[in-house]
Amino acid sequence: MLEAIALDDEPAALEVIRRYAEKVPFLHVSQTFVSATDALAHLHTQRVDLIFLDIQMPDVLGTDFARSILPLQKPVIFTTAFADYAVEGFTLQALDYLLKPIEFGRFLQACNRAYAQLKPQGDGSASIFVKDGYDWMRVNLNEVLYIQSDTNLLFIHEQNRQVTTRMTIADMLATLPADQFIRVHKSYIVALKAIRKIERHQLTVGNVTIPLAGSYRDTLEQRLLRKL
Repeated sequence: MLEAIALDDEPAALEVIRRYAEKVPFLHVSQTFVSATDALAHLHTQRVDLIFLDIQMPDVLGTDFARSILPLQKPVIFTTAFADYAVEGFTLQALDYLLKPIEFGRFLQACNRAYAQLKPQGDGSASIFVKDGYDWMRVNLNEVLYIQSDTNLLFIHEQNRQVTTRMTIADMLATLPADQFIRVHKSYIVALKAIRKIERHQLTVGNVTIPLAGSYRDTLEQRLLRKL
């Protein structure tokens, strides 16, 4: 379970984050704050794994607050109505940058990214959660061979099972660790370590043949060569 706090000068915005967090099985928002001073005091006395942080607040800019707590090494997800601060936000090594009004799917994507980065498993792998019907399913990234897209449905193929979730391939690609997965076709993402063979227009992943689009071939070869 990730322990999170949220700082925003608008109570309504904090309520959205709290309501969304209740739907995420691995996230607990322990406190919300409208005061940067109160949030800072909490950070120095309580466990905090993740911070949801607004940017334009009357007492302090969220970017300045994030800069002030860099020595604490607390991961930040910015939540703001203004896109102008995106570049500065990422220079502060923010995990994500959510634009208001925040959609739940985008919120979940950011949370999964945080979970994958902050909660590695004992065997060195990481995991994410996806919605399969009414159920939440943990997907161990170390077990994923490839992911196939069909419109807004994704079929996640692991070594011994398949998980189906409603999500775009672009959102999934943004969630996955970039050093472990790569897109090879408009409808396919593959795990780099699972690739057994590359041919002109296809590749073999496990025991399955996956189409390889020409526009992705050079990037794939460069990525694999860097790992050799």
